Amino acid sequence: MVVNEVSVVGSRCGPFKPAIKALATGMVQVEKLIDRVFSLDEYEEAFALAAEKETLKVLLRIM
Repeated sequence: MVVNEVSVVGSRCGPFKPAIKALATGMVQVEKLIDRVFSLDEYEEAFALAAEKETLKVLLRIM
């Protein structure tokens, strides 16, 4: 990280309790936010899709 002068910055966007409640009660349908689920073997295709502007969420299944 130091050699390449890369910075890692973490963030979170607000309180978790309302978000957890929204998920638990079904107010947010997260399945609609996922564009595609890939196996770990398909990582190249997954990263290519994730790089597209219209893609919202791509998941890699590791098990």
